[in-house]
Amino acid sequence: MIWAAATMLSFAGSTARADPPSSANPADETFLAGKELLKDKRYAEACAKFQESQIADPASGTLLALAYCQELSGLLASSWASYMAAANLAQREGHPERQAAANERAEALAGRVSKLTVIAPAELAALPGFRLTMNGVELERASLGVAVPLDGGSHVLIASAPGRVAWTSTVSLLPEHDQKTLLLPNLDLAQPPPAAALPPTPSPKSPQPVPSGTSPDVKLQRVSLALAAGSVVAIGLGTAFGLSAKSKNDASNSDGHCDPRGCDARGFQLRNDSLTAARVSTWSFVAGGALAAASVSLYLGSTRNQRVAGSAQLQASVSPAETRLSLTESF
Repeated sequence: MIWAAATMLSFAGSTARADPPSSANPADETFLAGKELLKDKRYAEACAKFQESQIADPASGTLLALAYCQELSGLLASSWASYMAAANLAQREGHPERQAAANERAEALAGRVSKLTVIAPAELAALPGFRLTMNGVELERASLGVAVPLDGGSHVLIASAPGRVAWTSTVSLLPEHDQKTLLLPNLDLAQPPPAAALPPTPSPKSPQPVPSGTSPDVKLQRVSLALAAGSVVAIGLGTAFGLSAKSKNDASNSDGHCDPRGCDARGFQLRNDSLTAARVSTWSFVAGGALAAASVSLYLGSTRNQRVAGSAQLQASVSPAETRLSLTESF
């Protein structure tokens, strides 16, 4: 333990990064700032600097400094994940001494890290659209039933599904040596909103001649063009978010953030950002297709040679569960 601590302190010095510090590299300057904060025992600020330096210029030495800083801060789960990531990165860099030091500290922390096991009944897990988030980050299905290492403190979990009442719970863990299990309940059905009172039926009126202004057919054509423009915008958004999702997923698989054994804090964040972008992309493409179909339908309908006054109104709504379009015509 004493040798490992001395080794971490050595890596937090001038030799921690893979290359000598250079004033031309902002990542080196950020790393040096973190080292000074670590000496002053300003751990929260030091860890933030090491994290910033690692994102800008990944290096196994920086990850070791971050892991050691997190360990001193009492964030044992985050420290354990950083040590594991540092060992993998050091192996790829060809630094066996860093790999050995990181593995030794990870093994020393493994038995101290607090863990939470979340169990979901089969009926709940099978619900379409079921989601479970912890501290605002969506958990993957593979993490259910597995003891997940967590830092000490309060963790807010929210289970939800379309058409169900969301369930929220807060679990508090000790900084170390704490093991807890949380059994999720089956979600209650959401109550449908009360039906709105129907307006009184208006008395029939005599047909009115079409004014000399815009005819109903021309109005429908204008609505059709507006829908076509909206379809182009939606498809463009879908493409942009799709590319963003791929980029974030690729980033989570690089620089040691994620491997077959799991992901570090940065990897989890990138994975969830990728999932969010992918969902937005899918919703955008669905909305674009629906708008395009409605545009074609309205344009074909506008070719009818009717000479009665009328109006058309299109209502559209897009949600994670469905995309809905409705057209109301009055004559």
